[in-house]
Amino acid sequence: MSVDVSIIVVNFRTPEMTVEAVRSVGENAGEGFSYEIILMDNGSGDGSAEALRAAFPELDVMALEENVGFARANNIGAERARGEYILFLNPDTLVRPGAVAALLAFARRRPEGGAWGGRTVFADGALNPSSVARFVTPATMLMRAVGLSHLFPRSAWLNPEIYPGWRRDSEREVDVLFFCFVLMRTEVWRRLGGFDRRFFMFCEDDDLCWRLRQAGLPRLFTPEAAIVHYGGASTTHRPGRIVAINRARLQWVDRHWRPVARATARLALGGGVAARALFERLFHGRRTPTWGEVWARRSEWLSPGAVTK
Repeated sequence: MSVDVSIIVVNFRTPEMTVEAVRSVGENAGEGFSYEIILMDNGSGDGSAEALRAAFPELDVMALEENVGFARANNIGAERARGEYILFLNPDTLVRPGAVAALLAFARRRPEGGAWGGRTVFADGALNPSSVARFVTPATMLMRAVGLSHLFPRSAWLNPEIYPGWRRDSEREVDVLFFCFVLMRTEVWRRLGGFDRRFFMFCEDDDLCWRLRQAGLPRLFTPEAAIVHYGGASTTHRPGRIVAINRARLQWVDRHWRPVARATARLALGGGVAARALFERLFHGRRTPTWGEVWARRSEWLSPGAVTK
């Protein structure tokens, strides 16, 4: 028996937050459509799977034996999907009243889209702008490396990746929808092959949105569907998170850019980290060795061999 929407939630060592996220679906998804929840544990090894099964005995919790990465775990979950649409929902979220119904209505009203996303806010209701972004370019990587995007965060010229000046209060087409709360047609998802499993975590959504663009399918945003997104719950060690992001970003660059642009990206990203590590050492000593650790671990993200593993 099919349903309108298959909702996939992948947990990794955040069972309490995941329980709240799934409960918020039941309480606030909205009316007028049918859905199923595909709940997974991505090899947490900390009792998460048992906690999820205890909280939701009505669900068939899929427990993977090892952490296979965010992209691959969602691909595995999507294989089970019986819905016309798949909704990807992060475990560190809370669905606001009517959010899923509103996103589905938006998709049906704008059927030309390849993916549809909604607004994200913090727990206090303040805007969390990280639900969308522009595609990275060599120019934006250089501006970030030299610190211009940090010095002028509201500049559309110097920090364009975050759509500065837009309060996420209107419908529009965007480059990238981050898959914390994104709806896709199951047929389109499967035709494109889902996430590229070579992205362990981070930038798998950039990659999929790039392939949607190549297929001529817009990525559409609506402010009418909103969730609370805490962000970063499963990667709390900041240097490790930065290493993972840098590795994924260069992996994306290697997949989609020409050789000269790839070399520019490495120069910009490596130079930016080195400069921050030097500044940190000169002015903060060893009190906050974040960038020093990232630079010390550069073999994990900067070399071409590191990002192809």
